[in-house]
Amino acid sequence: MKKTLQLATILSAGLMMQQPLYAAESSERFVFVGYGDVKYESADVAGTDAFSARFVPIFLFSLNDKMHVEAELEVGLNADGETVTELEYADIHYFLNDNTTITAGKFLLPFGQFSANWHPSWINRSIWTPGIYGAHGSSQAMDPILPILSDVGVAAQQVYQVGSAKVFLDVFMTNGPRSEAEYDEEGVVDDHDIALARLISPTASIDPDADEHGEAFPEVEFEATNSDNNSNKAFGGRIAVALLPSIEIGTSYYQGAYDENGQLDIKANGVDINLISTHAILRGEYIRTETDAFVEKDYEDVIDSFSRNGWFLQGTFFIGHLFDGLGSTEIVIEHAQTKKVEEAERWMVGVNYWLDPRSVIKVGYEDTDVVDGPDDKRFAVQFSYGF
Repeated sequence: MKKTLQLATILSAGLMMQQPLYAAESSERFVFVGYGDVKYESADVAGTDAFSARFVPIFLFSLNDKMHVEAELEVGLNADGETVTELEYADIHYFLNDNTTITAGKFLLPFGQFSANWHPSWINRSIWTPGIYGAHGSSQAMDPILPILSDVGVAAQQVYQVGSAKVFLDVFMTNGPRSEAEYDEEGVVDDHDIALARLISPTASIDPDADEHGEAFPEVEFEATNSDNNSNKAFGGRIAVALLPSIEIGTSYYQGAYDENGQLDIKANGVDINLISTHAILRGEYIRTETDAFVEKDYEDVIDSFSRNGWFLQGTFFIGHLFDGLGSTEIVIEHAQTKKVEEAERWMVGVNYWLDPRSVIKVGYEDTDVVDGPDDKRFAVQFSYGF
C-alpha cells in the first residue's frame, strides 16, 4: 500500500461500490494510469453549444521502496483548436515509515476532499465542479470561493490508528498566493482561464449593501509558480477522522500573504464530510475565507478583512440497487451556495450509467441563480473513463 499512496486514495474514493482498477497493485517500477472525458454542453450565459475532449495521463514511477514519483498532465483543446497542456502536479513521495509520508514538488493541497481526491471526472459524480471551486475544465456561472488548490512546496502526512478509527493529519508549506497581475484578455484561451480570471477578480466593486465594507474586493491569484512575490510562505493542513469505508469528516486551514510586502493575508477554513452507505453517497464541503486589504479610514490606509463563504452538498443514490432493470444507474443531486460578493445558488440533477467499473455516461442539468448577475441554465452529456 505504500506505492502511489495518493493514487490509491483517489481510486478507492472514486468508485466506492464499483470494483476499481488498482495501479498500486502493479509490481512494475513504472505505471501509466489516468482518465479522460468527452462532453457535449449547452450553456445559456456563455452562449456555448459544443463538444469538448481532454486526456489526463498520470505517470507513476518507483525509484525504490522508499521513494515514488508521480505527475499528472491535462491535455485538451482551446477554442482555436490548439493543444493546451497543463501540469496538474509533479512531486516525489518519501515514505519515512508505514504511517508517515513526506512530499515535495508541485502537489494538490490537502484542503478539503474535492481538490485532492474527487476532482477527476470519472470520480466526481457530477459533470460539473462544485460551485465553491474553480471550473477545472468547464466555465461556470458561480464565482467560486477558491480554485482547486495546487502549489509548489513540501508537505507531510501522518496516519494514526485510534481504536477502530483512522486519523489523517496533513500539513504543507508552499510558495503561496500573490496579488493579481494585469490580466490580458487576449491571453484567455479557454474556459479554465476564463473561470480563473473571474475567480481572482470576482467584481470590480462591491455594493455597500452587499458587503459591510463597501470597498473593492481584493484580487488574489492562486496559480502555482516556481517563484514567490514575497518572503512569506503559505501554510496549512487538514485533519480528518475516518471509520473506513463508511464515514470521513475533516477540517482544513490555509493562510498565505499575497502582496509584495507580505502584509496582506488570505485565510481559509473548511469542513468536509464523506458518508458512504450501501445505496447512497453523501459528500459536502463548507469554505470560509478572510482576505486582507488596505482600506481608507480617517484619511489613512489601514488593513481590513473581507469575508466570503460557500458550501455544496452532493447526494448520489444507487437506484440500480433497488430496481434490477436499471443496472448500474445512479441519480445525483447537488446544491451549492456562495455568500457575500456575487452571491449565487445552484441546483444540479444528473443521471449516471456505469458501463463498467471505470467508465460512465453522465447526463446533467444545472440551474444557477446569481443575485447581481445573469442567471444560467446548462445541459450536458459526458462520457468519462479511468484507466
